[in-house]
Amino acid sequence: MKQLGMFGQVVVGLWVGTFLSLAALVGASYGADAAYNFTTMDIPLHFTFLGQERDDIVRLTDVNNKGQLVGNNFASDGYFVTKKEKATEIHCPGDVADIFDNDSTSVSAVNNSGQVVGSCSDNQRNNAFVRDKNGNIILLNYPGSDGTVAFGINDLGHVVGQYWGFLFGEALQRFHGFVWKDGVYTTIDAPFPEAMFSSLWGINAAGQIIGTYLHHRPGSSDINDYDSELAFLYDNGNFTPLDFPGAQIPFCCGAQTFPMDINNLGQVVGSSYDSDGKLQFFLLDEGNYLTISGLPDDVVDGGGSWGINDKSEIVGTYVQRVPCEICGLDGEPGYKFTLHSFFATPKKAPKKHEPVN
Repeated sequence: MKQLGMFGQVVVGLWVGTFLSLAALVGASYGADAAYNFTTMDIPLHFTFLGQERDDIVRLTDVNNKGQLVGNNFASDGYFVTKKEKATEIHCPGDVADIFDNDSTSVSAVNNSGQVVGSCSDNQRNNAFVRDKNGNIILLNYPGSDGTVAFGINDLGHVVGQYWGFLFGEALQRFHGFVWKDGVYTTIDAPFPEAMFSSLWGINAAGQIIGTYLHHRPGSSDINDYDSELAFLYDNGNFTPLDFPGAQIPFCCGAQTFPMDINNLGQVVGSSYDSDGKLQFFLLDEGNYLTISGLPDDVVDGGGSWGINDKSEIVGTYVQRVPCEICGLDGEPGYKFTLHSFFATPKKAPKKHEPVN
């Protein structure tokens, strides 16, 4: 279970930046809506940033079956949140929260044992980490890399993410996806033509992994040139493209379908666009792409990554456009944009799923 993407994920100073049961491997289709009840969950925070007192909320990124949550503030400082909504900040070794906030520990995902993964910086390099339920932290660094980040962890403690380094390629080609399993690192890159900059976002107990890669523009001599970001499901050595049917991205080079998290039932939550290029969110379940409904009116952006547990409960953030009378540039009516965290539950009891084997 997993932090963000679409070349919109905060990764230690870099802005870089899904489901499937076995039935989905044969082909996916578009189905009806997945109706959800969305409840605002703005857990307040008060902290010091650049020497100033600041207020924010925990920007939720994941939830486990026990209702434990993880999220970050706007400065990418990570928090573990109990079911009673008590937030505790997480610090990697060497990440000292001084008044200048030189170092940062951000969180991405939490599994059903309460293990948390994320990334941190110590002014020397970017590190991935695993934090156990007792608060003990292990730093992860892919051998020979210049930096490593972790986005997802399953109930077996297997971690997925991305590493990079000039030993592994040039420019965007030096970024690769990895799995950390029983202390061993394994590179997993999309094998498709013109694929580069692979990143792995989530993993479930069956070892199914969701990821994305950048598609190098064919014929271009610029190794950093790409024309799109594409998604895939990795399952036991097989790669299957993920693509919301009929989606039309309204701008160049982003992700038309972006997977955010995968649970042990093989369900994937993500974002995409409708045929008119309007942002939408989906649940991929047993081969069907279901449009998530129930969001408040005037939601204009996801604001961050979403997570899903084995009860099909979803957490994350969204940005809402709210009309106001005097917030225009010259005091005229206009709109303000407000970010909220949420906890969403299915309106209907989810049909019984067996965990993916």
